[in-house]
Amino acid sequence: MIELNGTMRVGDVVALADRRDEVSLPAKVVETIVRMHDQAAELSTRHATYGRTTGVGANRVATISPDDPDYGMRLLRSHAVDAGDPLSARTVRSMLAVRLNQLCAPGAGLDPAVLGGLQRMLNDNALPQVLQYASIGTGDLAALAGTALTLIGERPATEELTPMPPWGADSALPFMSSSALTVGRSCLAVDELIRLERASSVIYMLSFLALKGNPSAFSPVAALAAAAPQVETVATRLRSLFADDGEPNREPARIQDPYGLRVYPVAHASVVASLNSLVAQLERTLNVAQENPLFDADGDQVVHHGAFYQAALSLELDGATLALALTAPITHSRIRMLNDPETNGGNAFLSADSDGSSGLMMVEYVAAGAIAEIRNAAQPASVGTLVLSRGAEEDATFASQGVLQLERSVAAYRVLLCCELVGAVRLLRQRRIEDRFTGVLAGALALAAELPRNDEDRDLRGDLAAAEPLLDEFGRLIPAPSPPN
Repeated sequence: MIELNGTMRVGDVVALADRRDEVSLPAKVVETIVRMHDQAAELSTRHATYGRTTGVGANRVATISPDDPDYGMRLLRSHAVDAGDPLSARTVRSMLAVRLNQLCAPGAGLDPAVLGGLQRMLNDNALPQVLQYASIGTGDLAALAGTALTLIGERPATEELTPMPPWGADSALPFMSSSALTVGRSCLAVDELIRLERASSVIYMLSFLALKGNPSAFSPVAALAAAAPQVETVATRLRSLFADDGEPNREPARIQDPYGLRVYPVAHASVVASLNSLVAQLERTLNVAQENPLFDADGDQVVHHGAFYQAALSLELDGATLALALTAPITHSRIRMLNDPETNGGNAFLSADSDGSSGLMMVEYVAAGAIAEIRNAAQPASVGTLVLSRGAEEDATFASQGVLQLERSVAAYRVLLCCELVGAVRLLRQRRIEDRFTGVLAGALALAAELPRNDEDRDLRGDLAAAEPLLDEFGRLIPAPSPPN
């Protein structure tokens, strides 16, 4: 049971999205939200309050009567429009987990009954339908408004859900005022990518040993000379994997390797550094109240602000996709080396025969197609802009587009790693050295034993499909670093 107390981590969001755990609301948290609700109501009688005593967007100049009982529901209904394909249940659960945790941080001033309703929705898997298009990085208004309508019973849930009474203006805008969907999707994407980046190091080392690479590339001296964040982390990992080779003192095939082997520690370190930075930003955003307006009980004020503007998150998402785009060609270089008789020591394309057989030729093409997708997805979303609501909102961060691009990039990166894994395992087998390894590499090759052994020209779709689930298992072979205190 995950207790929501302001310390949620990316892994908690993933566990809830995967239904491996449930949430509980500590009594102390609920008591705090009850007090904030009462204080917010009192503050709103003395201060103009956006979305409670005024309209929203360009309608912020309109005054709303405190006696208007329908304004909150009108606000939810008008903001619940979205379009496109439905998002997966896993994605929706990630959104619910993020929003519930955020609301446990006092500041929104909404009815505490909303927390209980959201908790039941998540734990009972009684989900709203959320469609693809609406958000622009300044709040996932449509997704959350639709979630509110589902809690109230105006939209169907995927499982039976006891409806809440209609909401007032005290809860409508505060509930919507979050980027919970974008944050939740980002948590799922970064969690997957963390496993893939670790798997990449295992696959790199299989290729490195199959190609008789020069270990100077990840020596402590080389790592220090790189003068870049996380290079030593990657180099240390590679030295540990290299120690699993049963012949550590063998002579390298080249005095200086091509970039695919030689600059991997530097290029891949950019991915590790970007992911660490993205996780830190997500975990800050997970555990803070960002609703507009915020109620500051201690300062006796209503704070109207732009903290919901996800500039930092948008930049971090772009950074992760750019890091993948930087390192992807380095991966393709190794695939080319695996296929090249000048570096693999055997037949072109690791074919069974040298008489024009194609072997893994087309795997290299598939990898190139994946790189094209990664490169396309890396066009920065954060540089986009748009003017909305009669000029009241004259920019947007497009963090929601940034996470969509990261998801695309991660999916293509999986394909790219599968292509390298198939080639690395084939070359190790052809050199008859697959049984000489220990530790993590031995574990990886044991998992890869299910990859087909037939090197004759044939349909290779099944090989890539068999490699795909191995990636997550490979990633789990590399111990995760301890979280910071």
